[in-house]
Amino acid sequence: MREPKRYSAGDWSLTFGLAAVGCLVIPAVGDMISAPVAVTAVVLGLIGIGRHDTGAAPKVLPAAIGTALGALALFLVVLMLVVMGPGG
Repeated sequence: MREPKRYSAGDWSLTFGLAAVGCLVIPAVGDMISAPVAVTAVVLGLIGIGRHDTGAAPKVLPAAIGTALGALALFLVVLMLVVMGPGG
């Protein structure tokens, strides 16, 4: 009998990174939603990369892409806040 697939921190990082970038297109509330999701993607991505370095995770690409997408989303949120101001 096959064992069900376990999703690693890198897989979750990729999922949260894509969600963070996707949330940026939502007007008005996208920044508030995207920022915590992006932070989660970065943290899970760093955990996934660390697990790959120790040999506990077989693949590093989803963790690296999720970390990059999360960082990109965070950068865009900060950029939007600087350009438009906190009042929006």
